[in-house]
Amino acid sequence: MWMKKRTILASAILSALVMPTISLANNIEDNTVNTDFEVIVVSGTKTEKPLRDVAGSISVITQEDLEKQVTTDMNQLFKYDPSIQISGNTGDAQNFVVRGMGGDRILMIKDGMRMNEGYGADGLNDIVGRGFIETDILKQVEVAKGAASSLYGSDALGGIVVFSTKSASDYLVDGEKFAGKIKLGYSEQGKQQSIGTTLALATGDIEHLVNIAMRDGEESQNFDETKPELDIDSTSYFYNAKYTINANDFFSFSADIWDQEVVGNTAYGLLDYFRTLDGYDIVKESSTGDKKNKSFQLRYHSESATPFYDQLNISIYQNKTTQENVEYGQLDINANFGFPVIELRDMWKTSVYQQETQGFLSNASLNINTTHTLGYGLDIEKSESKRTEVKLYAVEGTPKNGYPQTADKFPKTEVSRAGFYVNDEITLLNGQLTVTPGARFDTYDMDPNNATKENGEAYKKFDQNNLSFNLGALYRINDSVALFAQYGQGFKVPAYDLAYIDHDNSIYGYKIVPSDDLSPEESDAYEIGLRGQVSNFFFSAAIYYNEYEKFLSTALIDIETSTNPYSGEEAQVLVYQYQNIDSVTTKGIEVAGRYYLNDIFSIFANAAYQDGKNDETDEYITSITPLSGVAGVAFEQEDLSAELIVNWAKRMDKVNVNNIEVAGYGTLDLLMSYELNDDLKFNVAANNLTNKKFVRYINGAGHASNASLDNITEAGRTISANIHYSF
Repeated sequence: MWMKKRTILASAILSALVMPTISLANNIEDNTVNTDFEVIVVSGTKTEKPLRDVAGSISVITQEDLEKQVTTDMNQLFKYDPSIQISGNTGDAQNFVVRGMGGDRILMIKDGMRMNEGYGADGLNDIVGRGFIETDILKQVEVAKGAASSLYGSDALGGIVVFSTKSASDYLVDGEKFAGKIKLGYSEQGKQQSIGTTLALATGDIEHLVNIAMRDGEESQNFDETKPELDIDSTSYFYNAKYTINANDFFSFSADIWDQEVVGNTAYGLLDYFRTLDGYDIVKESSTGDKKNKSFQLRYHSESATPFYDQLNISIYQNKTTQENVEYGQLDINANFGFPVIELRDMWKTSVYQQETQGFLSNASLNINTTHTLGYGLDIEKSESKRTEVKLYAVEGTPKNGYPQTADKFPKTEVSRAGFYVNDEITLLNGQLTVTPGARFDTYDMDPNNATKENGEAYKKFDQNNLSFNLGALYRINDSVALFAQYGQGFKVPAYDLAYIDHDNSIYGYKIVPSDDLSPEESDAYEIGLRGQVSNFFFSAAIYYNEYEKFLSTALIDIETSTNPYSGEEAQVLVYQYQNIDSVTTKGIEVAGRYYLNDIFSIFANAAYQDGKNDETDEYITSITPLSGVAGVAFEQEDLSAELIVNWAKRMDKVNVNNIEVAGYGTLDLLMSYELNDDLKFNVAANNLTNKKFVRYINGAGHASNASLDNITEAGRTISANIHYSF
């Protein structure tokens, strides 16, 4: 029994950096003792492969981990993996930052489909986030670190995140025709209540899965609980059907509909300027945000061998994301800036972001002989994105002169992508060495639909081709220890919002103008690592070095003079533009280990070190994180398991002039799971047990050295729990 547990948990350690709470086994037979057993991943090669056979670093979190950690939102994923950060909180814009690289430089995929991009996505303070998804439908989440454009094309510059959803077969076992689960949850952080129901049904050759989940809560508070109040409600409907043609082939269809409404009592974007303006008193203010995501996919899978493939996947999909934010304020005005203004003014600002993507995806593998296994595929995708803002100022129901005002933050943009990849898995030295060279050719077109700037000039149309290479190698020193190395290339065509943004915020002293001279960003990623087992000790280590060329960053290009429309005073306006800089370099080390004291107790630890600079200016990039990690002890018996985990981070002193250094910290979490019987299970997570006041550096990065960080502190002691009944 002990060996079985060690084998299961060891598979987690074999990722580049391990979450200490991972348990990667489901439905393992009691008599199974197999040191080759590992979690199956798809992000490394686009085909299912044991993690131990992947030449690269991949972090994995499973359905069991999600339940044990009482995960309710995307920003809570990988909370025990210091190489991965997720910005934002529940109800806010969220995004992944992997090894110091974030925003739209990290490609996010759900069941093969491209997920929505962020708007204003720099990975730290996005305007519109990503990952609009219900955690209750997730079977597994993978993060492949480093450039991956040789498999996934543009946007896989710094890594990829792959979400895999559930199917009926995850619930129907031993020939069952009907099964399901009801889950209730509560989180003290955000006072969130949740209920979810999953039903699985087999009728003839068709399997059905239905999941309905509802969440009702509030904002994620800081330590002092001073954040503005928000009401956050979300609803998710997920359906998956599988039609079995024969033992080797099937069709599947999935529909995922997600909706979240956020209601608040502040209107920051609309009213912030007026809060300190003489003669302007705020009478009322409110905000409403509505995030919607709808995705549909039809897939064909075949393992009926032909001369062209042993395994084939083909799918078509549509993914549509809409985020609408409405801010309202009422001002009682009695001011005189050379002219009197006396009125009760109603003000609205409505901002809408939309992105819709359709795609055709295919990948295949062919075992040519005992030495070569060929993988190849073709992807064709098209996206349309737009961001519109409407302002309306009215007095006694009558719009003021010049209102409503409508502005597009960037023109409606169509992006077409097509890419073909091929790789060869070469097995040498009687299986001891596996070498995988790969390449992908991409063509990319970005069209602003003949839109023109304010000066009448047409926006530039981008038309790019790119060839990306990858070379991975895995050398098995013995049956339990392997050395791996990987070189990968990445590229990213300038995002539509960066290339075309035309944002005049002169009233706040700045504006951003479009650029016609942007080149694709490129990256070269190098990595070497070691993972394996020595007796009762399981370990993993990786060293990486990434070079990013033609990196996009804002540059100050001009200083203008503007007249304030309210005060009549002249002020300077800083004019910014996105431009390519020569290069950025990131590097780091990741280590992890777990030692089994006996068949009940184990101890574990991991850590990540990052460094990253602008090679032109020698300034640090703000998205790196300080030396940090976790350590803890785990207890596991048949019905009860528990883990006591210390999260720690060193003081961040790799900051630029006039930026704040964020203090280090150490916090304590406790995770417990108890199976009352085969059908009923409880999970409890107590976070920040010592009630420590601290700030995650990702939230404090880039703040001024004299800034107060009280508003962005993490919550104090909180408890979350769920209970699920399976039938």
